[in-house]
Amino acid sequence: MSYKNVHLIPDHYYHIYNKAVAENLLFFEDKNYPFFISKIKKYLPDSATILGYCLMPNHYHLIIRIEAPGFPASMHKLALSYAVSINRYYKRKGHIFSGPYQRKLIMDLPYLLHLSRYIHLNPVKAGIVSKAEDWKYSSYRVYIGTRGPDFINPEIILDMVSGGQTNSLIEKQIDYQEFIEDWDFRYMEFKMNE
Repeated sequence: MSYKNVHLIPDHYYHIYNKAVAENLLFFEDKNYPFFISKIKKYLPDSATILGYCLMPNHYHLIIRIEAPGFPASMHKLALSYAVSINRYYKRKGHIFSGPYQRKLIMDLPYLLHLSRYIHLNPVKAGIVSKAEDWKYSSYRVYIGTRGPDFINPEIILDMVSGGQTNSLIEKQIDYQEFIEDWDFRYMEFKMNE
């Protein structure tokens, strides 16, 4: 289904993603990652709950829950602000992103859980790091408790991993880390452009 046919409905979860134009990089150097994160924090929390993210050298993933109809405008501001700033800083012209952001409605909670694992393992699968916690530009460290939540809300997914039991937050974080570390990469055929 084309992203244009996926309507953004409040109280629903979505996989939001985009990549750099052609085979270019989206993040040219390390300082670009926190800059993009600052744009997420500035533009998205008024219209969406952010459950997770992962920024890769040439693309990004967000897991969000739509809270208000203004999300498309917020995403437009985020992308435009990032692209204009990057073009100005690097004295370049042209598009940064390959097109409008893509979106996929998350139809069920097991898919939501799998998606969180997929995006957090993306840097490991790509061979950038050997362990998910070594990649600074994802929400994984929030999920395992080595970084504060800041603008991320991991509670829904942490509760799913613990089976809805009333475990302590630390127990849920340990359960999530085990959930990630037990993954067999032979089953990681989850594609960004489904």
